[in-house]
Amino acid sequence: MSKVRRMLRLTPAFLAATARREWPLAVLALISLAPGVAALMAWLQLAWRVQVGPVDPSRPGWLLPPWLMDALTPAGVLVGCGLVTLLVGCLGLSNAYLASVERRLGDLALLLNLGLTRRELVGLLLMEAFGLAALGTGAGLALGAILSVVSWLPARVYLGLPPGFVMAVEPIWIASLAGMLAAVLFVGVTGVVTGLRPTLLGLRSPQRRHWMRDWGHWRFSTLGILFTGVLTAVVGLSLLPLRSAAALTLLALALALVLNLGSWTLTRFYWRLPLPDGSPLWALAVQGLARHRRQTAGMTLAMTAGAMGVGLAALGSVGQVQRAVFPVWVAAVLLAACATLVLTTAALAALERRQELGLLGALGARPGRVRRLILLEYGIVAVGGGSLGAALALAAWWLSGLGERWLLGLAVAVVDVVAAVVTAWLGALPVLWLIARQPPGESLNDRPFFLW
Repeated sequence: MSKVRRMLRLTPAFLAATARREWPLAVLALISLAPGVAALMAWLQLAWRVQVGPVDPSRPGWLLPPWLMDALTPAGVLVGCGLVTLLVGCLGLSNAYLASVERRLGDLALLLNLGLTRRELVGLLLMEAFGLAALGTGAGLALGAILSVVSWLPARVYLGLPPGFVMAVEPIWIASLAGMLAAVLFVGVTGVVTGLRPTLLGLRSPQRRHWMRDWGHWRFSTLGILFTGVLTAVVGLSLLPLRSAAALTLLALALALVLNLGSWTLTRFYWRLPLPDGSPLWALAVQGLARHRRQTAGMTLAMTAGAMGVGLAALGSVGQVQRAVFPVWVAAVLLAACATLVLTTAALAALERRQELGLLGALGARPGRVRRLILLEYGIVAVGGGSLGAALALAAWWLSGLGERWLLGLAVAVVDVVAAVVTAWLGALPVLWLIARQPPGESLNDRPFFLW
């Protein structure tokens, strides 16, 4: 009982200090998590109606092979669309929270050395994640109610549902559970894994060589794949038949595995790019990508997921025999989530390197040269991740039997890669703005990674 009272005394002060210092995390919960919960709730409402009404699975816009469409059913496709949007939003929030926890490792180590137990540290970090989850999920449910209403008419026409909109209670509860579970898993558990590093490193710098640091380069990918399967299984089993839920879970695991393996493979490929003697800026960019392996892999994953979402939306549109409005709604919500993920990941990757970039400026590098270096690094990652994402979208398009117009598909893929590069450069605007307004020496100070 005394331990419970101690936690009750520690939690308000800890959360208040976190809210004052890391308030942009609450903003990101609204920007990243809320749209995912809203999309999941709206498409769950439709999936709930589809379960009791006949739907033509051959309608245009289903970019799935016939055998997979038969296993998933239209309701499973709708649930999958909502889950993809939610997972994309969780990745963006997770990246920001992990950056926040890593920046506070020294403070957490000090708390442990002052008498805070590991169990109490885990509880405090989970309470942070729970607060972000409650904020994002609550806003997402309100937004989901609006999205359910405004998208009902095009969805009813496209899916052939009977008239009469009714807001079912079950999808609301499922979306609430999914939003909280996703945030606790992707934000809370990964934050705890990172926050417990001080128990092994003590007050030493976390940059020292340690087996936990080596494990950190790929542990989050493994956890992300595992959490994707758990979340998909929980949501699928709550609404779909066992066969459809199992097919959806296996598809989600396969997609997560492909995306993570692809991002790490591309990251290792970046390290092996040629370094010509006459291009020092190119050499600096390649070396920068090699030094920050986790940030590079995270950006590549974001670019791949974003490009794949854009490609699927575009190819699903051009492959339709007749135009339909509802796929545009699904694509628009997914594209907004993917853009948020790419912009957030790109901005965080740049801001986490502010001291390194400030050192370049302090050593005499002109601001224009530093800006070109950042844009070149982001261009390399965007071309790699965008090409992989576009290739995955083309593969899905071809497997669905809509790939006869391959020239049009290749044109969409090229535009997809260009869009990835532009979005990555937009994500670099915060650090470019910082370079323009801040003397190089100030960038060497230990400033928060959120600077707005």
